Amino acid sequence: MTEHIRLERNGPIGVLRFVQPGKRNPYSVEFVDDLVALLKEADRDDAIRVVVMTGGDHFSSGGDLVGFQDEIAKGARATSEMVDRVHDGGRAAYFFRKPLISAVCGVAFGAGLSLALSADIVVAAEDARLCEVFARVGGCPDTGSSWLLQQRAGAGVARMLVLTGREIDGRTAKDLRVVEECVPADRVEERALEIANEIAQHPMFGVQTAKRVMRSTAESSYLEALDIERDAQSVLLCAHDFPEAMKAFSGKRKPEFKDR
Repeated sequence: MTEHIRLERNGPIGVLRFVQPGKRNPYSVEFVDDLVALLKEADRDDAIRVVVMTGGDHFSSGGDLVGFQDEIAKGARATSEMVDRVHDGGRAAYFFRKPLISAVCGVAFGAGLSLALSADIVVAAEDARLCEVFARVGGCPDTGSSWLLQQRAGAGVARMLVLTGREIDGRTAKDLRVVEECVPADRVEERALEIANEIAQHPMFGVQTAKRVMRSTAESSYLEALDIERDAQSVLLCAHDFPEAMKAFSGKRKPEFKDR
């Protein structure tokens, strides 16, 4: 356990629990360092098949504006290096090999919202408060939010939320396709774990390959997507789980996957 985040193990599910909900889990440099380290730990642990990120009552209030002031005072170079270091958190989450689910209650502002959107699936509370707060403080999107939001909700919705700095609740976020699921606040973590367990039942080489393919094709043309899918599927067709699935189908039996 670190001062900011704890990695819990719940069978095949890893839970990254942000442990400063009283402070609304500020997205500080120290928080980012812990996030990167624990995502690496979860990646190395073969017993963990899916990871859920949760902040308890509050996911994250976003960038630690108070803590950033000392670096900003040093000038543009130090500020740029600090922002890039903060971006390490989003990079680690977005490129995490295993399925990653965000369970969002309370506030998810700025960099906190970016982190939530870096996951493969977002489950939000009906009364969660989501906000691209940058315009309110004279800034522009960072921590990947300009790209992530457009990928999920489209360019028009993304511009509206970024330029207005409008706060939306979980229900509106679901309607706008910013998040995938919306449930009562007391069901958010439970629902995220249900989805995680559903994913964890599948052969992991296939699941991780499918995630990589989905991320790659999202940034490609249709013809490029076909090539990416061909290359990945060709490997899986020759691996141990897909052939077993085909044999089981032919034999009208349940497959016995090795990659469990």
